[in-house]
Amino acid sequence: MRVPLALSALILLPLAGPARAVPVAADIERVAVRAAQVLDGVLRDCPASFVKIGSEAKRCVGAASTVEEVRVTLGAALSGDLYGVWRSRDGQVSVFNWTKTPAGYVYLRVQPDPDGRARTLVYVDVPPGSAPASGTQIGSVTLTPVPGSGPADAPATAGAVAPVPSTPPPASPAPATPTPTTSAPAAETAAPVPFRRVLGVATPRMNGSDVLAVQNRLISLMRPARPGRGDGWFGPVTAATVRAFQQSNGLPVTGRVDQATWNRLFSASARPYTPPSTP
Repeated sequence: MRVPLALSALILLPLAGPARAVPVAADIERVAVRAAQVLDGVLRDCPASFVKIGSEAKRCVGAASTVEEVRVTLGAALSGDLYGVWRSRDGQVSVFNWTKTPAGYVYLRVQPDPDGRARTLVYVDVPPGSAPASGTQIGSVTLTPVPGSGPADAPATAGAVAPVPSTPPPASPAPATPTPTTSAPAAETAAPVPFRRVLGVATPRMNGSDVLAVQNRLISLMRPARPGRGDGWFGPVTAATVRAFQQSNGLPVTGRVDQATWNRLFSASARPYTPPSTP
């Protein structure tokens, strides 16, 4: 079975997940400088409210664009090294990801600037919860939330300690040769974004967070299992993959994601399927 080239344009990721190696200060600096370059931003000290957050090597970048614009720009510039899809725990007020460096994965968080000096702040550091490895010369700082602060992944606000998400990248590597299975994998309890439109091949081509959510969910249900992520654009390959999923799940085979297909795709009862071969 050949791996599909794309769900519109599928980008394959390494089979092994990132290890818990901790990057050195120079790696964090390089990622921050790269972010400042691609965003035409300002490499600067982190806000005073971040003093008890993360490691002493953390760096911040101020950018004039919105959080979403910064996410898209960084995603394009770092796509080959990003761990996977961006994540959010506050309705995309802020988003986070990890990017690969020679010494380990560096944590990236994009959020509104709590100091108001820029529109958006990019926080660059070791993954939350990581202890610096010996010889890295990065001092760790214990997170001490201020009383009454928000949930663990809430955006920073002026005058408050900026919480960061506690979930580091998965550490356990996937097997080199995935074993096919007929049982459905664990599903999300709900779709990451709400259903708001019927998705299908159109001119101009449809794109957005809902398309990306569909593509990534389709990838997670492929058998044999394979790593990868979508690109957010609904093209002919995505449509063919939707048809394969619909056929496996007893749905009308249309290649379009209507409400019924969406509900089944993001349900615990969604069945794995064999994706179509691509040229």
